[in-house]
Amino acid sequence: MSYAVVINLDYENNSEEACQEIWDVIKERMLNAGFRLDNRVFIINREDKAASDLARSVIEGLEAHLDFDKKHVFRYLKDFYGYDMECTTNLLVPS
Repeated sequence: MSYAVVINLDYENNSEEACQEIWDVIKERMLNAGFRLDNRVFIINREDKAASDLARSVIEGLEAHLDFDKKHVFRYLKDFYGYDMECTTNLLVPS
């Protein structure tokens, strides 16, 4: 079973430099945790709960390691959600 995690940063309320720096760290940590990156979606072959718990722990783990002005990584996130890939329909592929 594949599980997807979507992480979008809040570029409207934060500087592009800070968001890019955070994205680079998020990407590295998510890949190290076993996710693969498909465009801007992280995918892993795990059960829903295990995958969402892992993604949440990766992001929460950034709090202690990032050296940003207020060190609250969640204030930089616009979207952070996951879903079972079985629910995905690729509309670019003929039915």
